[in-house]
Amino acid sequence: MIQSIMMKPKLTRFQQVAAEQCGNISKIADAFGVGRASVYRWLLTDEKFKSVIEEQRGRLLDRCIESAALLANGVPSWEESANGPVFKGWKVMPDGNMLRYLISTLGRKEGFGESTAIDITSKGEKLIPEPIQIEVIDRREQVEKEENE
Repeated sequence: MIQSIMMKPKLTRFQQVAAEQCGNISKIADAFGVGRASVYRWLLTDEKFKSVIEEQRGRLLDRCIESAALLANGVPSWEESANGPVFKGWKVMPDGNMLRYLISTLGRKEGFGESTAIDITSKGEKLIPEPIQIEVIDRREQVEKEENE
């Protein structure tokens, strides 16, 4: 089967389709009636096309972060009172795992996150731990004897 080769579209049309498809290469290729390899070729040969995809993926990431923040923060339930709104509980509980994830990834510059300690004793060599020997001592008889006394 011979696949027809489509000429690269105009940048404005590519921007429109990339925005509609949130930077998804497969969906962009389908919209233009070409294979994914053709779209990747466009990206490799034209920095403007590449920057369009990077922009769309950045926008998608921003929307994901917004959704993650909603999960992390939960949805509070408020009730009006004479003194103003009063917290009554949660419509949707905050997701502690999502909160931890966001703090550990987005908060790295502020000192949050997982430790990336470096082992300075290995000099870059893979360390193989020594085998551990375990001695099992059965003291049941001694304990039973003490309990009977």
